[in-house]
Amino acid sequence: MIDSAEISDILNECMSLEKDFLKLLRKLVVIETPPADARSHQKLFSVLGKEFEVLDYKTQLFPGSASGGQLYARPVIEKNATFQLLLGHADTVWPKGTLDKMPYERDDNVLTGPGIYDMKAGIVMMIMALRIIKQNRLVPKVSPVIFINSDEETGSRDSEYRIKNLARVMNRVYVLEPSLDPDGKLKTRRKGVGHFDVKIKGVSSHAGIEPEKGRSAIVELSYLIQKLHALNDPENGISVNVGKIGGGISTNVVAPESTASVDVRVLTKKDADMLYREITSIEASTPGVELEITGGFKRPPLVQNQRNRALWKAATSIGDELGIELTEGISGGGSDGSFTSEYTATLDGLGAVGDGAHSPTEKVFLKETLVRIALLVNLLLLPPSVTNGSR
Repeated sequence: MIDSAEISDILNECMSLEKDFLKLLRKLVVIETPPADARSHQKLFSVLGKEFEVLDYKTQLFPGSASGGQLYARPVIEKNATFQLLLGHADTVWPKGTLDKMPYERDDNVLTGPGIYDMKAGIVMMIMALRIIKQNRLVPKVSPVIFINSDEETGSRDSEYRIKNLARVMNRVYVLEPSLDPDGKLKTRRKGVGHFDVKIKGVSSHAGIEPEKGRSAIVELSYLIQKLHALNDPENGISVNVGKIGGGISTNVVAPESTASVDVRVLTKKDADMLYREITSIEASTPGVELEITGGFKRPPLVQNQRNRALWKAATSIGDELGIELTEGISGGGSDGSFTSEYTATLDGLGAVGDGAHSPTEKVFLKETLVRIALLVNLLLLPPSVTNGSR
């Protein structure tokens, strides 16, 4: 870590970046990037590519089969260099046209707009941090590289394997997802995310003439929902939610089919394995009804292992120097940091300070977020030994 005087200078410089930060942030927010809109993602990647070129970074675009692909950027890397990854996503949960109802706006210290908190401000923070490093001729002992995908909000199916491959060769990963809660907690634990699909095949019959000959798939689904609900264990961080159901043909027909989609969240891999066994072993309660349950866990939990704690302790030490008291928390949402944490030291929630992710109240607190850029700069300047030897 650099000395206290330089940390103070960097903080002052980050606070002076307000105009540049706002200019680039607005440019990104007004490019709406809903899931699976490849054209909009490529437009945003074009803007980002020019920003990275100014930083003397070489960029590469990877195509996606069900997304807008991914942007990879890196400096000219010396032989035998060690690497650290800045990880983020360009997609938002908001459909095209949201900007008309939820425009980019500034009200003193509060910035609003679709995707501004989750996580376009985090992408701008990456660029501003690297700009400060370049302008001050600071030389990170671990070379920063960038990976930004466009399918994080839909499970990272196109990009997961690239994220994992990158993580395998990284000394550490910083995830610029937004911080947690208005006080800006870093995310040192995340729940693992599972998804299961249920298909039930019953036997149809006339509901008025011979209902006894039918086997209702909807009634069977009602039994299944109760079994799934019973698996909830809030005290141990387990949540099971049947979020979507369907089925039936008509009110006068005993339903021959029904479906359900199930979301599962857990804090540990042990619980993930247990829930997988419990859910996939459920059998039909009604004779003559067929039950099929498919799926599994899309993202593992992000846990507090030794190497992740080493990064957290380094962050709190820098925070003390900056005069900010960092706190930590658990997020029920998933992120690509859960993938990288399986392979290397990962610190998540380093992005914007604000509130309201995935909601109409989404917002960023400007001054608090500019301070976090100084935190990021100093994290990027840490030596590789911070995480070497940690498991």
